Amino acid sequence: MKRNCWICPVCRQELERREDGFTCQNRHHFDVARKGYVHLLLGKRAGQHGDNRDMLLARRDFLNGGAYAPLADRIVACACNVLPTTPCVVDAGCGECYYTDRLARALAQRDHVESLVLGVDMSRQALALGHVRNPALCLAVASVYHMPIADASADLVLSVFAPYAGDEFLRILRPGGKLCMVVPGPRHLFGLKELLYQDPYENRVADTALPGFRLLHREEISYPLTLHDRTSVQALFRMTPYYYRTSPTDRDKLNGVDTLTTEISFFLLLYEKTDTRSTQQPT
Repeated sequence: MKRNCWICPVCRQELERREDGFTCQNRHHFDVARKGYVHLLLGKRAGQHGDNRDMLLARRDFLNGGAYAPLADRIVACACNVLPTTPCVVDAGCGECYYTDRLARALAQRDHVESLVLGVDMSRQALALGHVRNPALCLAVASVYHMPIADASADLVLSVFAPYAGDEFLRILRPGGKLCMVVPGPRHLFGLKELLYQDPYENRVADTALPGFRLLHREEISYPLTLHDRTSVQALFRMTPYYYRTSPTDRDKLNGVDTLTTEISFFLLLYEKTDTRSTQQPT
């Protein structure tokens, strides 16, 4: 039976899996939704949180087409190279679990047993799509800044285009645990920007130094991408934040665009936890 790393968001005690959900020793209970996730985000049960359904479906369809498969392959190779047998992996900001699923399946093939792979995201709709993609994933609605995960329980935190929550990552990682981050390179999607904006700009790349972590590996993954149909072009645009930050006039520039060639550029960063100070959250 796989170990469990979820903790109660109310009292911070270990959650025990039962037939109808998760319960802690103080009898706080959390149902597992019919769509495969547990809701552990206090005070935010109603309304939309995280990416909306249109963005999620666009991302699912685009990623399923394999355009970012080279990135997924490098994440899997990098993680599998440093992880112990049957590790605990946390995807912090997992979205609809494209990368989570790829890593979980690779670890299962490597170890011949399912590892504990947890996904945390604010969006219930994203996690519902993640459960369809891989029902073996353990998924929870929660913030990456307050994850319902036990102290020093994770072997690796995966953060792909997600908010950086350094203190929380340090708290849940074991001593010597790893952080695998992916951030966009300066000219990522520059061809798309050239179609949309009069003065396209390069992405700012932050300093790689992170408090409490030692950088083990840094690599750039870049290649040209050509999309050959209008549906793929629109899916790429709609899955990015640019769609929601672009004026209707500029959005219309993509109407009728059947072919798009753009640069794809990512930085893959692998860190090791070096901070040995207590990062335990108060109860």
